[in-house]
Amino acid sequence: MINMDSILYVYDTTSLSNLRNKLNDYKFYSIAYFFNIGDTLDNLYELDFERFEKSVVDLTNLVKDNNFYKIFCERYILTLCSSIEEIHFCINYDWLEKLTEQFPYLFDNENINYEFQKNTEKEIVKPESLSANIANTLILNTYTNTEKIKEHYKSGEIISLSNLIDECEGVSFRYNIDNIRKTLESQNIKYVDISSVIRMFRLRQDLIFPFEILIQRILLNGNIQYCIEQSLVADATALFPFWIIEKKPINEEKDENDFIKEPPQIDVGEESLLSQKICEKLRGHDEFKKDFHKNLLKFFFLNRMGEQKILSIMLCGNSGIGKTQFAKFMSETMFPREPLIKINFGNYSTEGVLNSLIGSPLGYVGSEEGGELINKITTSKTKIILIDEFEKATPRVYNFFYELLEDGIFTDRHGVEHNLNGYIIVFTSNMTQSEYSKKIPDSLKSRFDMVYYFVDLPIEEKQQYIQVTALRLIEKLEKNFGKKVNIQDISLELSELSQYNNLRNIKKAVEDRVFNAFLDIYVDGTIE
Repeated sequence: MINMDSILYVYDTTSLSNLRNKLNDYKFYSIAYFFNIGDTLDNLYELDFERFEKSVVDLTNLVKDNNFYKIFCERYILTLCSSIEEIHFCINYDWLEKLTEQFPYLFDNENINYEFQKNTEKEIVKPESLSANIANTLILNTYTNTEKIKEHYKSGEIISLSNLIDECEGVSFRYNIDNIRKTLESQNIKYVDISSVIRMFRLRQDLIFPFEILIQRILLNGNIQYCIEQSLVADATALFPFWIIEKKPINEEKDENDFIKEPPQIDVGEESLLSQKICEKLRGHDEFKKDFHKNLLKFFFLNRMGEQKILSIMLCGNSGIGKTQFAKFMSETMFPREPLIKINFGNYSTEGVLNSLIGSPLGYVGSEEGGELINKITTSKTKIILIDEFEKATPRVYNFFYELLEDGIFTDRHGVEHNLNGYIIVFTSNMTQSEYSKKIPDSLKSRFDMVYYFVDLPIEEKQQYIQVTALRLIEKLEKNFGKKVNIQDISLELSELSQYNNLRNIKKAVEDRVFNAFLDIYVDGTIE
């Protein structure tokens, strides 16, 4: 049986708005969203669960699928329940019986809410709230003139989703997301048409769930958008009620080409929220955070227009005051499933440093291995790169980054071009302002969008950091082992730590103080 605090809401299409209005302070997700960002239990555990507090997860399309391993799905749902506070579920009433057949031990009758099943009350619609609590939205570009669209198919600007998969015949459905991404990146594709698969779902509802995951994964590929025949919008919205928002149909008086040229819209609210989440994790440095927020939003717009390829940030200052952590916070927030791309020039010798970075020329030792930067951008889909200890780079490396920041493209030693359009690169260094001025060439300085010198945190910030770190560890120890440390008992020891400036050292010292107190309690409490 699932967590007693979790409720399964049963709805039908006529009462869906009422459900979302009642839970207007919750975020609604399809279960496919979680399968996309955490497709294994190990990946799921790596997510920032606090981000998903107060969530409602729709299970409808999962139940329609006949191919997913049921034991894995059951464990997956139970993991969500045990890891996320205030998480509930919902399902279309047509599929409730199948849910109880497939997962008979997940929900007891007292945990099922039938209030929104075949609701006969007058619908209360609050349009502003209906989009506000959809967690993952998809803009559908609609069209009616299929003859005009055929021309764009021929030119390669549009491709059908069915043409991107490896096989979809009978009960078989397979795709290679890496091959799909390469296809989308290597060709002039702007739109993926989902019309044919929506028609297919009328006959094959068991394929909805894996296609839903695929549709969301393609969205991670940058500027790709979706389009659909206007007549199929109602079908799509019914199939995916928690993440599709219909875009206004094309003005029939305009040429159909206007549809293709229309740029994707930027959700300023969503992007601002991203920036806010990143900055909340970084202690102190208030002026930097304000400037970063503005520069990040500006970058989203300029990049979309093709005016800025890369956002580059140079951070200088002493060790342990948040420079590296800032890059990690960005990657965790914007690309939660992917490892941060980190290059540390402190690990390189001065000889052959560029070869270590982008590979040796053909015929040289190690040419077949490639360079660290190339290997990491190939294996990680994050678009955040951390360049650590940049002061140890060489003039040849400075020239390399000068060209990269200018064009957003670099060519490796094999003649292969790598496009880093849309990336954010954070350079960190222990250099003083005077050292930065002398060592970094003026040509490269002018390519940095932000240059900041991180200073030691004020004592108030350090005290707050110590308090938060200690309380978080105390809470985790209590949750896992049932013994609670009274923070007042170690308050004096903790207060002494504010004399230090290195946050990494402070964190270790906090852990030592809390753990020593915990061991005293744990041992005393377990010895008869």
